[in-house]
Amino acid sequence: MDAKDFDDAISYRKLKNGNHEIGVHIADVSHYVTPGNALDDEAYQKATSVYLPDRVNPMLPEHISNVLCSLRPNEDKLAFSAIFQITDKAEVKQYWLGKTVIHSNRRYTYEEAQQIIESGEGDHADVILTVNNISQTLRKYRFDEGAINFNSTEVRFKLDEKGNPIGIVLKESKEAHQLIEELMLLANRYVARHVSKIKINNKSIPFPYRIHDTPDEEKLLPFIAFANKFGYKFDISSAEAIAASFNKLLKDVKGRPEEAVLQQLGIRTMAKAKYTESNVGHYGLGFEHYCHFTSPSGATPM
Repeated sequence: MDAKDFDDAISYRKLKNGNHEIGVHIADVSHYVTPGNALDDEAYQKATSVYLPDRVNPMLPEHISNVLCSLRPNEDKLAFSAIFQITDKAEVKQYWLGKTVIHSNRRYTYEEAQQIIESGEGDHADVILTVNNISQTLRKYRFDEGAINFNSTEVRFKLDEKGNPIGIVLKESKEAHQLIEELMLLANRYVARHVSKIKINNKSIPFPYRIHDTPDEEKLLPFIAFANKFGYKFDISSAEAIAASFNKLLKDVKGRPEEAVLQQLGIRTMAKAKYTESNVGHYGLGFEHYCHFTSPSGATPM
């Protein structure tokens, strides 16, 4: 795992009714950083943590970031949690949102989790395999409902013992990454949907949705013309048809010489995702409601 901090976690419990309880937990930084205190002022000045290839310069003091608010194993930690009761078919039957105290008992790297998924053996293999099956089903539903399946390759620098770059490593998104990604997307989706229903004096409460609009025709038409030169056709009769055409292109182009250029140009054709109180949905993910309840720098796309 290339993560420089550990601010999210998942939990699992098999229920007596045969369903699965899956929790998504995010470190509660707000318990320590209250509006207007010195920590809040300092964080406001820094605006964000700065991530480097082998380290991070945290927005908050190191002890808060890496000790108090790090969801380290075998320690009680304050969190915000989204708890789901889910069937074998990945249908959400119930959910609960609120503040929690969690006690993690294991931290995995993505490589460790992937090895368990591939071999079926290892610590808590039954849990990881069960949750992975549910995550893969959620992933299938998402694409069936119109999400666009962009698979960008992540690049990491390989450093020597002095921190000098000596090479580049391409990181492939495997099922261990997708396991976390799909659960984070699930939490983000349900938190946004839940908040959208809250009314005070018949008015929606202010909330930063993460939105993604439909492609701009000015960018889309030149891309379609370029893709046509390689024999790929687009249906632009509706937003849903455009998404379906993108997915067909991404499937058909896989492994071909033009894959990289069409994938990158396709991503550039998309509107930029942004934060706003006006919720218009997330086109790329195919969600009517979406937010960043989880960390925006974590495993959530767009």
